[in-house]
Amino acid sequence: MRRSHCNRLPARGSRLTPQPTVPDYIQTSLVPARAALSPLETIERMASDMREAAYREGGLTREGLELLGYSADQIDTHAAAARQLANKQAVLS
Repeated sequence: MRRSHCNRLPARGSRLTPQPTVPDYIQTSLVPARAALSPLETIERMASDMREAAYREGGLTREGLELLGYSADQIDTHAAAARQLANKQAVLS
């Protein structure tokens, strides 16, 4: 036998705070792009990233640099200099 009415309480307004939307999560989860760095800043930051990755994972690949926000042009132009700087800093520390 089918009932003609629902056995639920009437709807009430929610007192919960609104949940964040997907774009809010995206803004906080992405690594900031490093494409806007100056050439000197790029070399220094890339060297630092290389040293951190060498400590954690044993090294950093081209794909890893791209995931960190470096452009392909930055990698092609500055990776060798950054590697030299990272090696020099590793020896000095």
